[in-house]
Amino acid sequence: MAVLDGIMTVIGSAAEAGVETYTTFPWAMLLNGAMGGIGFYALRIILLTVCLKLILSPLDFFQRYKMRKNQLITMRLKPQMEKLEKAYGNNPKVLQQKQAELNKREGMSYLASCLPMIVTLVVFMWLWSAMRTNAEYKQFYNYFQIYERYDAAYVQSFGAYGEEGSETSWYDAAADRLSLDFGDEYIDAFGTEYGTDGRGDKETAYAVAYANAEVQASDEFSEAYFELFARSYADAYDEYVATYESGDTLYADAGEYARLIAAETVADSYCRIAAQTAAYDYFNGTPGSDYEKDGEHYEYDSFIWIRDIWSPDTPWSSSVAESGSDFVSRVGTYATDASRSGLSPELLEKAVNSYDVVMAKILAGDETGVNGFMILPILAVALNIVSQIIMRKQQKKSGQDAQLGQNKGCMTAMVVIMPLLMAYFAFIYCAAFTLYMVLNSVMSLLINLVTTGITRKMIPISASVTKEGGEFVEKYGRPDPNKTGGRK
Repeated sequence: MAVLDGIMTVIGSAAEAGVETYTTFPWAMLLNGAMGGIGFYALRIILLTVCLKLILSPLDFFQRYKMRKNQLITMRLKPQMEKLEKAYGNNPKVLQQKQAELNKREGMSYLASCLPMIVTLVVFMWLWSAMRTNAEYKQFYNYFQIYERYDAAYVQSFGAYGEEGSETSWYDAAADRLSLDFGDEYIDAFGTEYGTDGRGDKETAYAVAYANAEVQASDEFSEAYFELFARSYADAYDEYVATYESGDTLYADAGEYARLIAAETVADSYCRIAAQTAAYDYFNGTPGSDYEKDGEHYEYDSFIWIRDIWSPDTPWSSSVAESGSDFVSRVGTYATDASRSGLSPELLEKAVNSYDVVMAKILAGDETGVNGFMILPILAVALNIVSQIIMRKQQKKSGQDAQLGQNKGCMTAMVVIMPLLMAYFAFIYCAAFTLYMVLNSVMSLLINLVTTGITRKMIPISASVTKEGGEFVEKYGRPDPNKTGGRK
């Protein structure tokens, strides 16, 4: 599994704020590259599953063919097996050895009939690893699209404070503007109440100054921002005075320090809210927003009732990560390995650590709720149970069941274990892989029906097979050593 996980890498060096959409893993190359023109992602998975199953169908036919031959050989050897049971019935170990020797001598082939199942299992695990990695990549990439809109809106709001070409930093420009918008009255009143001949009480000064200040809020800055400015100013002023307890310019310096800290706090809050709104509008394609007008918005990879196929088809799963820690667990090493994400280490760290802030307004809404209703997991388990029952019946008919000996119990247990394994994959991993499992099971049942019918026509069972010897059966096995003249 470590080898499979190591195969998946992202072709790097995207633009400074971009993520490469192609990977070197074959399945992801097919899904994201060769099938990139198909916008409906679930359709890509459906086409990939159908094509893959058709390519592997000769193996299914080969398996049915060998099982059919084994069945006829078993029927022909039934009298000899009964003799061995009478002779060695009291010694199961010897009986099993004698039966195995007879089967081998007569051309019974178990490995050939099991080989297609081994290949199918390898492909299953390989595709599961690829789909899991692709789900990690898609969830990371989808979030980064939202983060880009958030970051652009934040910078745009940030830059609105300063004049283009001005050497004044956003920090100073924000402090100047906010001081004017919220009035120097508060600052003057706070300083007077706090006192300049000895340290006063911060809470008293804050309450008096806040009550007496005449707030002149602009269109951008509401009274809530003034409250944030006032509280931040009081805290910063008091902190400064507590740190520097003497000096001729102590209170003047404290006022300047507090003004800048308060301005920074409000500026960051204002920009953050504006950026969160932009991210929300992009995510939902909010009517009237710039994103709705431009026709640009976040697009789920949905499938009928499933909101996003990169999350499980369960009602307790959200279509996007519900927290920063949940996001990190969903995207794996894409959250920590800059070479995989195609981002610089600094940008990757900033984007990942900002998840809770960037997604705050989106997660507060109802747009990321129930992702599915367990329809695909239930189908996956039910179809696997049907497949296991059919396979066991075919093994009994082909004689494999009778020759398994001590392993018969293990094969019977697989009827229970395999559906449980399918349930684990279906409920834990993304709906995209569950969709593959369902389609793969449906295709397997159809191919089983077709190939079984063809092999029955190719190797029919004549009435003579019920007789010892059986002229028709002998030509599909090796010559019966109990007869002279070999095959007829």
